[in-house]
This record gives sequence, structure tokens and C-alpha cells, in this order.
Amino acid sequence: MRTITLFALLVVIMMGVFYGVIFATGEPKADMNGKIIGICHANPKDENNTQNSILVEGTVAGNSETHNISLKINNATVILKEKGKKHVNASFSEIKTGNNVVVMFTGPFLESYPPQTTAKEIIIIS
Repeated sequence: MRTITLFALLVVIMMGVFYGVIFATGEPKADMNGKIIGICHANPKDENNTQNSILVEGTVAGNSETHNISLKINNATVILKEKGKKHVNASFSEIKTGNNVVVMFTGPFLESYPPQTTAKEIIIIS
């Protein structure tokens, strides 16, 4: 009985280690894959336009329909670009209309058209 208990415990521990390795080395799940169709630059003189934003057309995770989503970009937004198989740091100035992007969201969605939220991470694919 003691041997079976130890074996079962060992199996559970190994499954935990295996799951942890896969989870830790896996790519983050994209909330949206799409193409940038518009860019709005912040204007500090206009109190209604104080943040950079982009309009992305693409598919949202878990949905096969194409949607447009307006993404606010703040100081906490991580912007990367794909260089070979690596991701390197990029800046907002490198974002261009027509770029393919992978986006992760943060924060709530505003009920507007198009829906608006804040980008947590943007990866420029091309």
C-alpha cells in the first residue's frame, strides 16, 4: 500500500513539473491577430486626444469573425517587433498602417463602436 501511495505521489509531482515547463515556455496567447488600419497620434493640446491609439482589423481569440478594435497605447504597453524568430523592442513610431500585429489586451472594453480597450502588448509581425 505504501509503495502505491509513493508511486501515485511521484506521478502527480511529475505531471506538475511537466505542466509547469510547458506553461512557462509556451508563447502567450494572443487576444487578437490582425492588421493596423488606422493610427491616431496623441495631441497634448487637445484634452480629448491625449493617448496614442491604433485601429486594428482582425480576429479576436475564440471568434472567427473579423472585428475592428480601437487600442489605446500607454506607457505600460509593450511594443515589440518580430525579427527572425525573436521579438525585439520597438517604439510607437515603428507602427505603420498595414502592419500585421498580434495584440494582448488589458483592462475593460468600452461599449462603443468600434470597441475600445488598452493594449498590454503589441507584436509587429510585418
